[in-house]
Amino acid sequence: MLSSSLMQAKRAIRTILVVDDEVLILGLVRRVLEHGNYTVITSRNGDHAWSVVEQGKPKLDLVLTDIVMPGSIDGLALAGKIHRKYRKLPVLFMTGALPENDARAVEMARKGLLLRKPFSPKDLVEFIDSH
Repeated sequence: MLSSSLMQAKRAIRTILVVDDEVLILGLVRRVLEHGNYTVITSRNGDHAWSVVEQGKPKLDLVLTDIVMPGSIDGLALAGKIHRKYRKLPVLFMTGALPENDARAVEMARKGLLLRKPFSPKDLVEFIDSH
């Protein structure tokens, strides 16, 4: 197990793009992750998030996206675009909208790729740290 200071140092070099259309959730996630020593970029929709990914600056280490969002690119479509063009960029999901028994949600949870809302700050950091 990594020491706390080693984990903080490891986080300091990781940049995460967080995508959510709910401003309060976006702000909360940003504050929690920044407090955990991550570098965070935020986006309020999939279209903007995709442009951030394509620009490639700064280099992203992970994308955390809500699944259900308005616009032409929801979280699943964003992940599909990322996986087709940037295979090594991990995409994690968060949702409060999909039912527990939704087949997609069940599969994502089974793979450890889904964080259900509401979540605690501790749950969020542990989820990100596990990837």
